[in-house]
Amino acid sequence: MSPCASSLHGRGRIALIAGALCLGTFQVSAVVFGPPNWPIPPKTAAPLVRVVTPAPLPDGGRDFTVASAATLLRLFERASFDLAAVRSGDRDVPRLYLAALPADFATLEQVGPRKRAFLRIALPLILRVNAEIAITRIRVAALLEQLEHGETPRRRDARWLTAVARRYGVIDTGGLDLDQVLDAEARRELMRRIDGVPTPLALAQTIVESGWGRSRFALQGNALYGQWTWDKSQGIAPSGAPDAAHAVRAFASLVHSVRGYMHNLNTHPSYREFRAARAEGAESRALARTLTHYSERGAVYGEELVGIMAQNNLDAFQDARLGATNIRRGAGWRHLEKPAES
Repeated sequence: MSPCASSLHGRGRIALIAGALCLGTFQVSAVVFGPPNWPIPPKTAAPLVRVVTPAPLPDGGRDFTVASAATLLRLFERASFDLAAVRSGDRDVPRLYLAALPADFATLEQVGPRKRAFLRIALPLILRVNAEIAITRIRVAALLEQLEHGETPRRRDARWLTAVARRYGVIDTGGLDLDQVLDAEARRELMRRIDGVPTPLALAQTIVESGWGRSRFALQGNALYGQWTWDKSQGIAPSGAPDAAHAVRAFASLVHSVRGYMHNLNTHPSYREFRAARAEGAESRALARTLTHYSERGAVYGEELVGIMAQNNLDAFQDARLGATNIRRGAGWRHLEKPAES
């Protein structure tokens, strides 16, 4: 045996003797003083909560898309978008601006969930466009007041006001002096045109025109209001009538469709009665009866809108408003699971 092996063998014997002494000391201590007080942690039940992290929520004010109707419904739930609370005035509308209907939206089989989903799609868009119009109206009113008092608006403001007046069809030129172009009658007409559409009426019309979001025009062309165009390159031909002179206008997104609809009501000569009644403070149901030229059904169309408002309690959305922020932030959805049966 080498010296090194002899040395290792000796250290091993020492370790064994030391271990035996420690064990003997522990046993003697346990007999004399009792076993040590080492607490054993209680056995805990398996957690009943599973955390699932969803896709990121869209930022307020930005359009977004979803892959499926199921994803959209989950997003509405996470946003606490409760139509009953909005109707009662207890909660504002989240700033959820869907850019396009999910391709499978029409396949939602249950009528109630599908209708609630469509209202939650359309409501924020309508409120958004009405807010945009309100901002324009405030600025226009301030500049017109300057003109009424003989003041000259800044050149930048004058150019902007002229552009707005042309866009709303009140004037067709900007080459003359602004005070001459926008005379007293033109100013009154401009203010009659730059105004929002009451939310119950706008909801009722998109329900009728898009079939609660199930129409081919809504799904393929973001057309929520069935507006016609004579330029077929900008629209979708009616089913069964490919040679028709008109097409249903397609839009880049759903909010563009809402903007087009409101601009149509605010500028087209056929809706002069609508604008006059609105200026007098008429409510949604009375305004619906002025839209005899919106559909080939004439007065019957207006009565259908009134019926839709009544059946779906749309009047309760008259004072709905967008929330100050988008929706509550959170780390994920929490689903409570039932414990396994013993």
